[in-house]
Amino acid sequence: MNQIRTIALMGVAVAAGAAQAGTLPVGLYTLHNHPDGNATPPPYGLRLDELYDATSGHDIFSFDFDAALSSVTLRYTGATIVIEGDAFGGRDIGGSYALEATTGMYSFRFVYDVGVGIAGGDDDVIVVANMANTGWISTPTGDTIDLIDKSNGSFSFRLGDEDNDAGHRGFSGISGWGWLNHGGLPHVEASDFLFTVGDLVPAPGSVALIGLAGLMSSRRRR
Repeated sequence: MNQIRTIALMGVAVAAGAAQAGTLPVGLYTLHNHPDGNATPPPYGLRLDELYDATSGHDIFSFDFDAALSSVTLRYTGATIVIEGDAFGGRDIGGSYALEATTGMYSFRFVYDVGVGIAGGDDDVIVVANMANTGWISTPTGDTIDLIDKSNGSFSFRLGDEDNDAGHRGFSGISGWGWLNHGGLPHVEASDFLFTVGDLVPAPGSVALIGLAGLMSSRRRR
């Protein structure tokens, strides 16, 4: 039983500390809003400006990964990155969302499976591709809009804490950031991921081991 307890405790340690390392171990992670979004508030982890041409001006659409009904995850396998989930969002009118049909729950999925590797001279995960990785977002009005990655000239997505390990834009842990096109349009500033990476979600087997270890420890104390 000591071996089971050791394995379980190792799983807890990985879940608590994995997102603090420079390169993420493979696994499934929760995602959260980044504190340094240029259009905050409302806070967001994804922004797709002009997703709908709602007004004659520039329409900011953002998506709150930490809203009550939101749940967004990232799965990293070493060769692919899958970002998916549900998030509350809509047109940002300056501190809140517009009261209109496009405000509500959005579902989305984006897969990076081309150009995924490790940044040269660093331990961040980087995607060196342009318009080669795809996804979609479905809206409260029933539309499904295509997404595709967009390179800044060096990469289209990065996952880590920068070359100096100090973090991205003031967040000392692991962030994810990268640019997107949507709906077949040229790139619209700003349309991008900008989020922080939270806890590793334990695999079902790990949860069972942790529960078993706790049960056996409790029995021994009786």
